[in-house]
Amino acid sequence: MNVFTLLEFPKSSVGFSALANHHEPRYGEQLHKVARIDDDSDSASASRSGATKGVMRIRITGDVPRASVLSEPFRPIRYNIGVILTPFMQPSLSESYEAISLRTRYIVCVDGKGEGLYNMLREKLQSSMTDIKDKFQEALLTEDWISSVVKLFDWFHDAIGLLQSLLSYLDQVYIPRARGTQAIQPLAFDIFNDRIFGHVGISEKFRENISTWATGDRRNSTVERASRSSLARLFNHLIIHDVYFGPSRYEQYLLTSTQEYYSTSATTLQHDMYEHPAAFFDLVYGLLEAEVERSAETFPSESRQAIEETTIRALFLLPDVSGSGPTDGAWLDRLKWLATPELIKHYADNNHTLTMGKLYQVFTTLSSVSSSRAPLRVLSNSWKAYVHNMVSGIVKATSADQSALDSEEKMVPNLLRFKEQAEGILAATFVSKETKSRDEDFVQALSDGFITGFRTRRVKPAEMLAKYLDNMMRKGQAKFLESLSKSTRTSADGDVMIPVDSQNAQDTLFHKHLLSVLSLYRYSEDKDVFRTFYHRQLAKRLLLGRSASSDAEVRMLRMLKEQYDSEFDMGETMFKDLALSTEMMNDFRRHKAAHGAYDDDNLDVRVLQRSAWPFEVSKKQILITDEMERQLSTFIAFYHQKHGNRKLDWDHALGTMSLKTRFRPPGRDAVEKELSVSLYQGVILLMFQGKDKLSFEEIKEVQHSIDDDDLRRTLQSLACGKKKILLKEPSGRDVHDGDSFMFNEKFVLSEEGRKAGYKIHVNSIQAKVSVKESASTNRHIQEDRKHLLDAAIVRIMKAKKQLTYEDIKLQTVEAVRRHFAPEVEEIKNRVEALVEQEYLERAERVAGQKPSFKYVA
Repeated sequence: MNVFTLLEFPKSSVGFSALANHHEPRYGEQLHKVARIDDDSDSASASRSGATKGVMRIRITGDVPRASVLSEPFRPIRYNIGVILTPFMQPSLSESYEAISLRTRYIVCVDGKGEGLYNMLREKLQSSMTDIKDKFQEALLTEDWISSVVKLFDWFHDAIGLLQSLLSYLDQVYIPRARGTQAIQPLAFDIFNDRIFGHVGISEKFRENISTWATGDRRNSTVERASRSSLARLFNHLIIHDVYFGPSRYEQYLLTSTQEYYSTSATTLQHDMYEHPAAFFDLVYGLLEAEVERSAETFPSESRQAIEETTIRALFLLPDVSGSGPTDGAWLDRLKWLATPELIKHYADNNHTLTMGKLYQVFTTLSSVSSSRAPLRVLSNSWKAYVHNMVSGIVKATSADQSALDSEEKMVPNLLRFKEQAEGILAATFVSKETKSRDEDFVQALSDGFITGFRTRRVKPAEMLAKYLDNMMRKGQAKFLESLSKSTRTSADGDVMIPVDSQNAQDTLFHKHLLSVLSLYRYSEDKDVFRTFYHRQLAKRLLLGRSASSDAEVRMLRMLKEQYDSEFDMGETMFKDLALSTEMMNDFRRHKAAHGAYDDDNLDVRVLQRSAWPFEVSKKQILITDEMERQLSTFIAFYHQKHGNRKLDWDHALGTMSLKTRFRPPGRDAVEKELSVSLYQGVILLMFQGKDKLSFEEIKEVQHSIDDDDLRRTLQSLACGKKKILLKEPSGRDVHDGDSFMFNEKFVLSEEGRKAGYKIHVNSIQAKVSVKESASTNRHIQEDRKHLLDAAIVRIMKAKKQLTYEDIKLQTVEAVRRHFAPEVEEIKNRVEALVEQEYLERAERVAGQKPSFKYVA
């Protein structure tokens, strides 16, 4: 006999029980065992003697029941199992729970009839399923079917749990040792699943009810919404029964029905709202959010992501390919209709960055579920097109309002404003959840959009960037930030004034703004245009004293060369010439002092190397005074003593002069002022020393060597600006042939005259780049480009000897890309020109090969 088995406590028992000592217990009575300790005396004598050592023996007394003691061991258990498996019936058992457990132990551990008990249990489970199935069918037909089915599940799980407890010896002693048998719960669940979920009628009705509930909840029915928690319990039961997950289970049915519902809804909505994609997105995204909320409250956590992804696919992809993966471009048609440049512009103009962020997250999810970047490429291409359209519109804008600043002067400020807006959208909207940083595809799309936008008006963006930087460097950071602050403060968007109250704030803001301007320069492919205009404007700033800081100019050139364009090295020779000129003028003054000439120390000359400075010296010389001629002759003689083989050409258009002037207002004392003017302005003012009034024709006759446009701008600066040193008849902004001019004796009485100090600087329109000069510079650039292309093609052909036209084109583009991006037609024309000039020749045509060219040594 196995003593340990006899002494083992059953899982549902509280310990040993008393049982009368007879051979066959009456029905309902419990078995009894008594344990005694025997060490040559009873327990009482052992206690009295104080014996605490030695071997102790355990003897089981009482009669041990044999197999023949219980004539019908299964009858009470069969009855009680049937009662427990009767749905919603209050258990009226023939024995106590403890008695049933002890009887099970006897059958399994003593009588050895565990197999019979297991078969009887399986039979009762199978037979009871008829009533349970009927109850399920009845529950599915009720109005409150969810609660009814959940109650039925709850009852069944409680019943099986009770059976596990009462039949614990069967579940834990017999079943683990018997091969091919299932534990009580898996056995019960398998039979239940087969009879209930395997029943076609119940399964179909169950799916139909779930679909009806989901449709009602999606249509905002309060009844279905109130039953979400009950449905969540129902799905939990399905998971326990292992019929929820899997390709043929209820989760898949939920996903399929969700796909069908939202696919149909989206198709209908798109048809009705075809002209309003923004409203469509707002509506369907609301549906998506509602589905996500419903999923969180109802569906198992493991299903929520699949439900969300299925909903997104159904709403935003076409139904013929949704769920099956991308097969061709047609599956993206709805995305292309939705995510257009116009939609992005609508969101950007109305500051709907949050909505754009939702759009990006939807497209990100679609890319994830389709295992393709195609959806995100649709959105990034639209973002690129939006940026291109905006940049193109800015660089091609023209203004019909003559009273406003020319639209070209607004180009760079508008580009900077848009770029700041686009960067803000990029940082707030197109952010990857994985990297927590800006999506690189959209960063590149922003750059590409600016580059292609600049291409819509070649040359001009680079020219205007150079002019804008010229304005910054002429004003210096304090004055520039002040003017920038005023324009920002008075702008239509109501931005706040830029703080410029401290030196650190000025340094930081000016440098930040400078970097923003140079970031636009990166997008220009016309690097040679920018270099040329910047070179010319730098030269004017240095020669005319317009630069706010020479140190700032040097730092700017260094930054351009090191960080943006390695070709920026033109400034070194220019600064060297200026330094040498300063040294030469010091020598000249010492030379005059040595010869006793102290009275005419008012000449300052800059000797420049023609190759280093971007100016063409005019062959016509303006008429200057005899005293000025004498001083120039003195300097020429001094210079030739040092450099006899060099020739000096004078460029008076870049000259400046100071004039001491006395204004004599009627009835008032004369007021002396010093005028700082250009040389052109000075020689015209000197003409009024002997005459009070001069006509335009008279002035032009004397100063006939001054270009007509330059003469008109010079007179305009003297008579039509804020500081009206001359008066014009008739009044007006422009200078015409019949106009007359008079010296303005009353200037010191005007507001500008009263505010001015002793020294008055009269701005020269000549300091700005005129339209004619821009055209001339651009023609010069185009000529340089021809020579650059010719040199590149000859260099390539000299190395390769023979190439096809396609190869010549590709290698030429690569060779000159640091300077500009040539048009295909330009390269073709230069190849033809080089053939005519006999640098190249056409090779003999070989059948099956493309035409090629050979280098002529």
